[in-house]
Amino acid sequence: MIKLSTGQDSTLGNYHKLCIAFFGKNSAQTGFIEEKMAKSSNGENEEVVAEEGQMLHLLGSLPSALK
Repeated sequence: MIKLSTGQDSTLGNYHKLCIAFFGKNSAQTGFIEEKMAKSSNGENEEVVAEEGQMLHLLGSLPSALK
């Protein structure tokens, strides 16, 4: 399992927690991760294989008012 710089596993669930903490519960970033969890057969336990820097860039570039 890939690890984040925080030491946590690189899963949709952990990215979800990070999105809530940094962008807010109703943010586009949190909604994006929630959509990915809903579509994944593993839900929040789905491993994110993209590099952490790429994920942060993607999440940071989402418009703040999508959701």
